[in-house]
Amino acid sequence: MKLIRTTRSLCPEDLRVLEAEIWEIDGKVIMRKTCPEHGDYEDVVWSDYAEYERAYRYLDFGKPVLHPTPSKLGCPLDCGICSQHMSHTTLLIIDVTNRCNLRCPVCFSAAQADEYIYEPTKEQIRAILEYTQEVNHPVRVKGVQHSGGEPTVRDDLLDIIAMERELGYDYTLLATNGIRFAEDIEYFKKFCNLNVYLYLQFDGVTPEPYIQMRGRDLWPLKRKLIEDARKIGFNKIVMVPTLARGVNDHQVGDMIRFAADNSDVIKHLVFQPTSFTGRIELTDLKERRITVSDVMQLAEEQTGGQIKKSDFFALSMNNVMAKMITKHSETTVDAAVHPHCGVITMVSVQKGKLLPIPRYIKNDQFYDAMKKALATHKSRGRLMLSLVAGFLRYVSPRLWIKLLPILLAKNYKSYRYMTEEWLPSNWLTVSTMHFQDAYNFDVDRVKHCCLHYGVPDKNGKARLIPFCPMNIIHRPAIEKEFSTPRKKRAARRADAAQPAAVSGGSS
Repeated sequence: MKLIRTTRSLCPEDLRVLEAEIWEIDGKVIMRKTCPEHGDYEDVVWSDYAEYERAYRYLDFGKPVLHPTPSKLGCPLDCGICSQHMSHTTLLIIDVTNRCNLRCPVCFSAAQADEYIYEPTKEQIRAILEYTQEVNHPVRVKGVQHSGGEPTVRDDLLDIIAMERELGYDYTLLATNGIRFAEDIEYFKKFCNLNVYLYLQFDGVTPEPYIQMRGRDLWPLKRKLIEDARKIGFNKIVMVPTLARGVNDHQVGDMIRFAADNSDVIKHLVFQPTSFTGRIELTDLKERRITVSDVMQLAEEQTGGQIKKSDFFALSMNNVMAKMITKHSETTVDAAVHPHCGVITMVSVQKGKLLPIPRYIKNDQFYDAMKKALATHKSRGRLMLSLVAGFLRYVSPRLWIKLLPILLAKNYKSYRYMTEEWLPSNWLTVSTMHFQDAYNFDVDRVKHCCLHYGVPDKNGKARLIPFCPMNIIHRPAIEKEFSTPRKKRAARRADAAQPAAVSGGSS
């Protein structure tokens, strides 16, 4: 038992900021905190201390935004983004509506709110898109994710995507339950050539998880969407299972195999352990909590060791490589996510077997050499020489032919192309991203967040808010400030549907 570090967290009852401690206890990483009014709280942060420490060695610091909001109340209450933040925006997230065609018990955004509609206008969305580029300059934000609610309930979604391309955003992630795509293949076809990735809710390979988590059996619909994607040539699907213990955690291996069997259209698999909102008994919390290291262990157990815990690496590890490849180019990359936010691996699917790519790379030595080169060399030429030398020394020759073209990338667009589109169709990334709740909230993670919600602001511009504080603290106030009462919206639509009145009298 030892104290690892101190941080700040939140009281799950009233969200006041508390001092917190991170401890190693019996091989687990535990957060402890005390609220003077509501008492003591304890939660498992990572279930494997060794993996927690292995991830932390990849801690990296990114570039802050250009014009941060002054910090008055302290993190995480000054989100704007405030001057304490340590990372720029890698992915901009915009909730384009809170309307939804499902009522999921696990929804962290409380979609389908009964009292009001939160649906930014296209003018407000344009202001968010422009503001994000302005405050992140000279780093250019290339990706935007539409979330909600269910984005496809908006009839102007394609117009919004066109506006993003106009403003220099290169690709779009569409967080969707897939219902509209599966039910309307003509609608699906419209997204084929727009560089849109379907960030597809996908909770299992049997009906039961969907019935428990989504309120209906969506398994046939998910299979139809995959089949239709193959039929129309759409190959940008990201499978996103929300993991809940006792519901679908026993299907981690099955979901990996399903993604591998369909890797011609499914490129990424992102496990998201459930975040707990509202009040929960602490004994229930301990039983139901799934951590990043739990997902790694489940993957190893349920794939029979084809994917092992040692094959996963902190998401932040990729940042050094990205910075080297794009340094001195038109648009640099600096995705310095906190190493405890999630882990990732890449696998090659060959004859039904999963072959993790990290086994062909001496990752730690390669990382250390590239980090030293990035800190030492100023010119792009010297960096490229170091990168080639690193490949020759630390990467198996079996991978050289596949990975060498990445060395020649000259900007972020070509880097993303090489890593997401050029790679063989039988390659798949498997990752997990654990979003925080009030029980395990860690301000240190928040300060490194590079997934930023864009929201309207009173000044006619916008604000940027890191992912976890948005969903835990700021969402209700923002949505109510920029929303329309449901009854008022319905009356407005009814008036718009009426024929215009004709004025004048009889003669």
